[in-house]
Amino acid sequence: MNDIDRIYQLFAEANPAPASSVPTTERPDADVILREERTPTMLTRGPKILEPQPSTPRLRRWRGPAVALASFIVAAGFGITVWLVASNDGPDATDPTLPPVTTTLPTTTTLPTNVVPIVVSVPDLQGLTLADARQVLSEAGLGVVALPSDIDSAIVVAQEPAPGVDVDEGSIITVDVQVTPTCDPTPSTAFGVGLVNIEVLFECDGDGLYPTRGISVTRLVPELRGESIDRIEWTLRSLLAGPTVDERAAGFTSFFDERTADALNSVTLTDGQVVADFNEAIHVNNASTSTGSVFFNAELRANLFHYPEVSSVEFHVNGDCEAWSAFFQSDGCWTITRAEWDQDTAEWDELRN
Repeated sequence: MNDIDRIYQLFAEANPAPASSVPTTERPDADVILREERTPTMLTRGPKILEPQPSTPRLRRWRGPAVALASFIVAAGFGITVWLVASNDGPDATDPTLPPVTTTLPTTTTLPTNVVPIVVSVPDLQGLTLADARQVLSEAGLGVVALPSDIDSAIVVAQEPAPGVDVDEGSIITVDVQVTPTCDPTPSTAFGVGLVNIEVLFECDGDGLYPTRGISVTRLVPELRGESIDRIEWTLRSLLAGPTVDERAAGFTSFFDERTADALNSVTLTDGQVVADFNEAIHVNNASTSTGSVFFNAELRANLFHYPEVSSVEFHVNGDCEAWSAFFQSDGCWTITRAEWDQDTAEWDELRN
């Protein structure tokens, strides 16, 4: 039995023909079976009647309210967002969930203002003290730089720019001044326990060509122990610190100042010979020139030969006497005796007069 016959047999058994029908062993075609109005059943072990299934409920009646509710939610959200932005109380503008808000501000263009400087005529300052020159220039709206000194009592001998030249207000006028030396500093007086006076010699009112024997100023130093070496050491240390402001205002000059204040390593006195040892701080500008070296060495020697117990002087740099002479482009060790010192000062006095 082939598959078709088997299917027919099963169908016939499940759907028997009505009693009024004529039995047949042949397979009726589909039209015959339909005309017989057989009740269809499932091809199972027992006959089952197919019951009608309830139809699927339609959702069309909910579509309208759902769309209306969604539209209301979207409109409400948009309205809240607009209100928050307008009131500046909304979330941070940097929140990536919110659309960026762009604000365009009007631009303002500022035109540059052309400032015309005030022109001032330079006053004539020659012959005035530096203090008076400052006052005149201040009233004219000008500044001043004084060379080589800014002492109020100094006299203006030259200026740049020249008198009558037109310059912008606020310009700086350079003046050359000449200090009128008095060589009369305020004397120091020892006071209190543990202080004594010593004398230090500086140049004052010289011609700048030949050294003098120096003019003494006083210094207060710790009380001495009665030994010559203490006086000599404190004299050298006071010399290396240079003149005070008041002393320079009175006309005292020196190669030494605060830059050389700590240049002394040690000083010894043996059988009348002083050996002063310095460090590199003793090397100052212009001291190695021909004229500068004469004044430089004369200052040191004058302060040492000022003490009668000193018969000769020798200078070292870090323990080396040849290092001293090498600074002045010379060789060997320099040892100056009192006789040589007296001869040098006599020649300078004669040349100066």
